[in-house]
Amino acid sequence: MQVPGQATSVSATAALDRARALHAACPVVDGHADTLDRSLDGHLAFGGSQPGLHFDVPRFAAIGGALQFLSLWVPGDVTGDRALHRAMRLVGVLREGLRRQGGFSILDRIKDRIPGVPGVMLSFEGADPLADDPKLLEAFHALGVRMVSLTWNGRNGFADGLLVSDRPSGLTRLGRDLLRRMADLDMVLDLAHIAEPGFWDALDAYPGRVVVSHANARAVCDHPRNMDDDQIRAIAERGGVIGTVLYPRFIGGEGDLATLALHVQHLQGVGGHGVLGLGADLDGISALPAGFEVVQDLPRVTAALLEAGLDETAVAAWLGGNWLRVLSGAEEVA
Repeated sequence: MQVPGQATSVSATAALDRARALHAACPVVDGHADTLDRSLDGHLAFGGSQPGLHFDVPRFAAIGGALQFLSLWVPGDVTGDRALHRAMRLVGVLREGLRRQGGFSILDRIKDRIPGVPGVMLSFEGADPLADDPKLLEAFHALGVRMVSLTWNGRNGFADGLLVSDRPSGLTRLGRDLLRRMADLDMVLDLAHIAEPGFWDALDAYPGRVVVSHANARAVCDHPRNMDDDQIRAIAERGGVIGTVLYPRFIGGEGDLATLALHVQHLQGVGGHGVLGLGADLDGISALPAGFEVVQDLPRVTAALLEAGLDETAVAAWLGGNWLRVLSGAEEVA
């Protein structure tokens, strides 16, 4: 029996041709990249062609890139005012790239997107840059942060990350305060990296838009960073998106694109094609699937989904349609 959203598998050549046509017709949205971090540490300019990075704006534009979320990530051992300082330096890398390189726009609202011009939005991969002060969120919102995950892999003042092994806890008092402020600003809550008690606490407490920016399906690859079926269903019921990741350790098996397609098929089978999204984690991962080196290779991923039997409606939703739906469901406050 054919699963809705799944078509008959096609040859690799035909799939790549169809993938390129989809990229020409559909806006591409990626929910997570760590390019600002790589740019800062490598003394690399952001924006123009940059051989040392997985992502740059010209290559993203070449494959139909419409919107890229860029994280303001700080290492787990960088805390307090040092985390705030590093996040501000990452914002500086982006702003300098816009001034010197151009070719993209920093979006406050998705409706401000200019067709043909890649846009970027900022996100927190862990709210450590707030230095345990939720009141600073207002300032970061003014700088362009539109999506927030409460924690990375460890413990901070807001919640526990998934690598906290000594009986992880859920939301703290500061975490609940932060969620209230996020709701006032109509920001997107990202539940990537958070420990399971916090996942359910935050899902329960937050009234706004909820996503998982970059994770795969645990039923296909049993890694703690991946989502189990209950979590997939919960995100789908909230109209959210789970961005599939290109990291071979989260893909499992051979870590190849064919196995990644199994994740997308599983996500669709559990949550419907409305939950499908892309969260490649470019410049934040140490390895990539065979055949993928830079963002311009993304049509190869799209082709793998088509070759596996996903129909074009589901693939277009994965490629960017679902992210655009979530982001336009309620505009950010000005």
